[in-house]
Amino acid sequence: MKKSFLVSVAFTSLLAVSCSQPSNGISRSQDNWLADSVPSIKQTYSDTFDYIGLAVEYGNFGLKYTGDKYTGTYTHDKSWGTPSEFYYSEVQQGISKHANTITLGNELKPQFLLQWWDGDGSSQTKTTFNASNGQKIQVPDKLNGEALIYATLNAAKKAGVKMRGHVLTWHSQTPEGFFRENYSKNGNLVSKEVMTARHEWYIKTVLECVAEWEKANRVAGKETGNHLIWAWDVVNEAMADDASDPSTGSWLRGSTAGTKDKDPANGGSRWYEIYKNEEFIINAFRFANAYAPADVKLCYNDYNEYQSNKTPAIEKIANLIKAGSAQTINGKSVSPRLDAIAMQSHVGSSWPSITEYENALKKFLAIADVHVSELDISAASSSEAATAYANYFKMLKKYGKNYSGNKITCVTIWGINNESSWINPSTNYNTGEKYKSYPLLFTIVDNVAKTKKEVQYTSGTEFLPQYDLGDTYDTNNSFWAVINSH
Repeated sequence: MKKSFLVSVAFTSLLAVSCSQPSNGISRSQDNWLADSVPSIKQTYSDTFDYIGLAVEYGNFGLKYTGDKYTGTYTHDKSWGTPSEFYYSEVQQGISKHANTITLGNELKPQFLLQWWDGDGSSQTKTTFNASNGQKIQVPDKLNGEALIYATLNAAKKAGVKMRGHVLTWHSQTPEGFFRENYSKNGNLVSKEVMTARHEWYIKTVLECVAEWEKANRVAGKETGNHLIWAWDVVNEAMADDASDPSTGSWLRGSTAGTKDKDPANGGSRWYEIYKNEEFIINAFRFANAYAPADVKLCYNDYNEYQSNKTPAIEKIANLIKAGSAQTINGKSVSPRLDAIAMQSHVGSSWPSITEYENALKKFLAIADVHVSELDISAASSSEAATAYANYFKMLKKYGKNYSGNKITCVTIWGINNESSWINPSTNYNTGEKYKSYPLLFTIVDNVAKTKKEVQYTSGTEFLPQYDLGDTYDTNNSFWAVINSH
């Protein structure tokens, strides 16, 4: 996922581990990720976490299918766009070996499912929706990106992995027109009553598309506990970076000095502009509970969740969701439901400290299960990254299956390879220096030498390879650190 923020990380003074000492589990030779000699991450941690995940990109492009739209075969129609990692069979095989769940970086976000690329939906054909709050509104007659739901679900089914749905409600990567009169990007913001109705329509529509796909692809007799999308990030990043104590000050994105009256691209929130409080967040978990299967986990997801000012804000919203009142939704009395707090965990090799992170983790576990949902580590060398991965996994595994009470049930690494990571380059916020980072567990073997990513470091420009058909991945030191930390 290309995020709209940068994680504050700094260089560290950790001692590099000598590559002449492979027995320490940090430095190892590189091996192809599909090789029999390379252990599976998910199997290694099967006694510790229910799910080990990798974030992947499928790509957004012209799609065609043979057969029906739910069970047919989707392929690139070559009209526009370019497929990415998870479109290709080898990547699907590697994901299948190492993970039992994926998170799509972009493809299930409102921007990609609505596909109003100029932010304006005013010209789309409309139909009438009778919302549960009594509003009778006009809504788009379809999700323009509906095929992307089915194509990515089919790819996950082929790979034999489940999926965390990401994301239903977000201030970013949602078309501007979604919040405005007549869905025009230049219209006035709608009332909160109309926005609540639109919110219900959107969550209902997305979840019903998934339900129809699952119905067509379900194994008879396994209707319960057989959902390919087993969890949803219902709301993403709604706490302000400059949050203060929720009992005394401003804490929601859009309410603070750093976020008030700013557009989403600059850290603001149209959701907060319309509601002026947390009502939309609680609504989201009520709507998701109304339209998602009861055994699909509903999550609140945020970053910098270990910051001393942000941790209490996340605690506050989690408790408010859990205490939310029942309302009539789609003819039934429905309360908001929160099953897990998702800690994104875009960390540095020295910030936060393991202790700071663990203290926040324990506070969240006192409320609900935890998903480590987007783990990557900004580090200035491969050995520094491996040391940090070893330290984090040694800590995280304490709170897995054998922990008393709520648990970490899922750990997802945010991407596959260093070269494609959204945090390459990383930034030293003490000096402003941009440096090459080693955030993930695999490295591209560039057999095709076709697609490159231009990266500007303080020291100069480098063109990093991106996955093309015919390329593959090798393990790196961080991979072996994760394996040996078990």
